[in-house]
Amino acid sequence: MWRSTSIFIQISILFAIAFASFLAVSLFYVKVQPGIESIKQYNIIVAAIGKMRQYNASMEGIKSFLEEENFYEVPITEYMQERIAQEPAPHPGSFSVSVIQDGNDIFIALRTMDNFVVYQDPIAFNWSKYHMLTFMGALILVIIYITLMKRLMPLSHIKNEIAIMANENEIRPIVWGSKNQDEIGELVREFNHSVEKLKAVGEARTLFLRSIMHELKTPITKGRIVAEMVMDSKQKQRLCGVFERLNSLIDEFAKIEQLASKNYMTKKIEIPLQEIVKEAMQMLLIDSNNNDNIVFLHHDDLVKVDFHLFTLCIKNLLDNGIKYSIDSKVIIESRAKDLVIKNKGEKLKLDVNEYFKPYFKDIKNPLSQGFGLGMYIVKTTLDTQNFELEYLYEDGYNMFIIKDCIVENFCRLDNALRD
Repeated sequence: MWRSTSIFIQISILFAIAFASFLAVSLFYVKVQPGIESIKQYNIIVAAIGKMRQYNASMEGIKSFLEEENFYEVPITEYMQERIAQEPAPHPGSFSVSVIQDGNDIFIALRTMDNFVVYQDPIAFNWSKYHMLTFMGALILVIIYITLMKRLMPLSHIKNEIAIMANENEIRPIVWGSKNQDEIGELVREFNHSVEKLKAVGEARTLFLRSIMHELKTPITKGRIVAEMVMDSKQKQRLCGVFERLNSLIDEFAKIEQLASKNYMTKKIEIPLQEIVKEAMQMLLIDSNNNDNIVFLHHDDLVKVDFHLFTLCIKNLLDNGIKYSIDSKVIIESRAKDLVIKNKGEKLKLDVNEYFKPYFKDIKNPLSQGFGLGMYIVKTTLDTQNFELEYLYEDGYNMFIIKDCIVENFCRLDNALRD
C-alpha cells in the first residue's frame, strides 16, 4: 500500500513524523535539561564548599562565600524540613552541606546539630535560549519541507500532462521542468527527445504505408480495367472478383493504419445487423442470394456500431469461421444484447488472447496455417468501439461473442432490407 501512495503524501507523512519527533525531543529536553544544568552548577558550589571544609573553614566563612556568589537565605519550608530530617545529623561541633531540589527550584542547605539554614541562587533559569533553539529547529524543518515539495512539484504537472495526452490520444513534448538542471529536468528532456523520435518514426511509417497502398492501387485499377475487356464472361467475373478482393484488402489495410496511428474517429449509428452482414459478405465476395457458408438466424436485430469498423470485424470473424470450420459453415445469432458468431470445430488450444496477436501461429503445430491479421483486426476494431469480445466453446462450437452491441431484438424491417 505504501508503494502505491503518492510520493507527495509519503513525504508529507515522513515530515509530520519527523516534526512531531523533533517537538517531542525538544519538549523533553526543555523540561529535563534545565534541572540537570542547575544540579551541575550547585554541585560545583558544593564541591567548592567541600574544599573549603578541608581547610577547616567555619560555617560563617561558608555563608560569606555563598553570599559572595549571590546566594541569599530563604525561609525553610515543610518539604525542606522533611528532606533534611531524612539525612543523618552532623557530629557535635561540625556541620553538613547538601543540595535540595523542590520542583524546579534548587537550594543549598547548611546544617549543624541544632539548626540549619537554606540558601538559593537568585538568578532564574534562562528559558529563552531553549525556546529559541526549538523554534529555529522547527523553522528549519518547515523550510526544508517547503523547498523539497517545490523541487518535486514539476512531477505533479508532468503526471497531469501525460494523463491529458492519454485521454486525448496525442503525444507531445512536456514544457514543465524542461529547463531544470536536475534529474527531473533530465527526465523531461529525455521524454521530449523520445517524443520527437516516435513522431518521426510514426510519420515515416504512415508515409511508407500510404505510399505502398497508393502504388498498389494503381496496378489494381489498371488490372480491373483490363479484366473488363475479357470476352469470356466467366473469366471476366473471376478476374474482376480477384481485383475487387485486392482493392478491399488495400482499404482494409488503410483502416488498420488509421487505427494503429489513433487517427480514426469512431461514429456509432443504429443500423440493422442485416446490412452489416451483407456488406461483410460482399467484402468476402460471397453472393448473399446463393450462399451455403453463412447461416444468419436473426435478421431483425438492430445494432449501434461504427459501420465500417464493425463490418470489418464481422468480415474477419466470418472469414476465419469458414476457414477453420469442419463443415465450412458459420452461424450468426443473437443472445439478448450479445451477437454470437460460431462455427463447428476443435476448441482453441491456447488462451484466446494469444490469437489476437498479429500473425499468430501455433508453435506447437508448425504445419498450421495461422490466423494472419484477422483476429488482431477483430480485437482492435472492437476495442476502438469499446466492445468486449468473449470466447466460449459449447457443444462442439467455437463461439465468439460480441457483448452489448445489439440495442433492439426483432425490430421490424422493410421488405427491401430483407431482400
